[in-house]
Amino acid sequence: MTTKIRLTRRTAVAAIAGAFAAPMVARAQAGTIRFATQWVWQCDHAIWTLAEQRGYFTQENLKVSVDRGFGSADNMTKIAAGSLDIGIVDVNLLPKFNQDNPGNQMVCFTLLFDAAPSALMFLKSSGIKVPKDVEGKRVAVTDADATTILFPIIAQRNNIDRSKIKFQSVTSQLRDTMVLQGTADASLGYINTAVINWQTSGIPKDQIGYFQYNKLGLDLYSLGLVCRKDYAVANKDALKAFVRAAIKGTRDMFAEPKAAIESLKKRDALIKDAVELERLDLVRDIAMITPNVRQNGFSSVNQVRFEDTTAEVAKALGVKPVKMETIYTEEFLPPAAARKVV
Repeated sequence: MTTKIRLTRRTAVAAIAGAFAAPMVARAQAGTIRFATQWVWQCDHAIWTLAEQRGYFTQENLKVSVDRGFGSADNMTKIAAGSLDIGIVDVNLLPKFNQDNPGNQMVCFTLLFDAAPSALMFLKSSGIKVPKDVEGKRVAVTDADATTILFPIIAQRNNIDRSKIKFQSVTSQLRDTMVLQGTADASLGYINTAVINWQTSGIPKDQIGYFQYNKLGLDLYSLGLVCRKDYAVANKDALKAFVRAAIKGTRDMFAEPKAAIESLKKRDALIKDAVELERLDLVRDIAMITPNVRQNGFSSVNQVRFEDTTAEVAKALGVKPVKMETIYTEEFLPPAAARKVV
């Protein structure tokens, strides 16, 4: 099971590949907006179920189909192919995708996660107290996952000797289980997934530890609303309306968390209230309602931070860094005062 990790460009490309030669025609404003979340139904997707069920899209004269997604890479592929109009995507992947697919340029028009939930996670029984303690430990990773691809940057900035780590390359579904079973001491992944999985497996919250990448010298932005650039040009009013509805849904989600989870259960009846309420608190604190968002509002992006961190990811993926305006736009956002969500 133990292998030497291979942080190659090939494994990175596998996560975001998909080239399309011919550009697709942007859909007309009158049609239904086809939208997908980034993954299975969970807490933060209540933004969209609340916006749908409370009529916020309708109030904006929008017809929106809201579906679950299958990851950032899948959403980008579908947007490029014309089978999806808007999707939730990790903004850090856009430089690579756009450079590989010049005929299918993407743009992010709203940032949802002001901080990435990427982290080195562990049980405190492992003896890990500071990042450097991971040396000599067994760490479960998934080769093509962004957390793995970016870990060399984390190691360099925190004086961690990667050669002293026993990386165990497994599927994403096995990382958390290996830590629980004691066959790994830590894992690289996402706080809002692993921490909640461990808690639901009976591990007390105070026995779980993590080092978020954003606190270790890589202050990443994360998930955002993405569409094709030609779609944005052809549907400006629709995108502005979509963002206004999203802000309303976000406010409601944090103001009425129980109602938010109830709205999700109409999409997935197996959702457990206690689990998703706990996850929502976690996502709020580590990713969505950061000090920056509290002070400046939803999707308040600092250009220096954005370009510095996307450049780090681009370098790790073997592509050129880009200017913020090539992959992110504020054109469809309301004024800052209208973007306060808490």
